[in-house]
Amino acid sequence: QFDWAGEGVKADYQAIRQVMKAIKQQFSGKRIGYPKIGAGLAGGDWQIIYPIICQELEGEHHTLVEYIG
Repeated sequence: QFDWAGEGVKADYQAIRQVMKAIKQQFSGKRIGYPKIGAGLAGGDWQIIYPIICQELEGEHHTLVEYIG
């Protein structure tokens, strides 16, 4: 995303897919943790983003890390 301010969805689902591919390539075999990337200020839909992450990190140990406070 280029900006987080304003109305509408700022999350770029294709960019999220690409970065998850890169993370898998660079960190294969490692434990991978991530927040609800793109679903906060960027206004993305977690129901779309999470399956993208799961597809791209298939076979890797990955965990959603949520801050509760």
